[in-house]
Amino acid sequence: MQANCNATRSSAALALADWVNSDPTGIGDPDVLIIGDLNAYLMEDPLTALKDAGLTNLLEANPRPYSYVFDGKAGALDHALATSSLAGQVRASIEWHINADEPQLLDYNLENGRDSSLFDPDSPYRASDHDPIIIGLDLDN
Repeated sequence: MQANCNATRSSAALALADWVNSDPTGIGDPDVLIIGDLNAYLMEDPLTALKDAGLTNLLEANPRPYSYVFDGKAGALDHALATSSLAGQVRASIEWHINADEPQLLDYNLENGRDSSLFDPDSPYRASDHDPIIIGLDLDN
């Protein structure tokens, strides 16, 4: 089963892959990293399209990756995909679980009468509803 707007999200993924393959910076460097909320889970068509286009999803090597929790169900909506030339320079990739696992009580969002004094703007925790992805690179290769 695919989430809403699968055809649109898949078309966007193909357009993104085409753009990456077009030398978007104009400097001839094939090392490209796509990172962020792609609004698609690991096994959905948009991610399959990006993998079929030659990109490596760096989080697939992690056991049970997730970056988002909704109604108690965890899944990976945030991804890091690398071109083949960059994938060999990646030393580590991991989700930093500072948001998805945090209780909504501590949320930055004040809906449903949440007490704003419970949110600590000086802390990285619960600054979003998605976890950031951290990529370690060794670019000396």
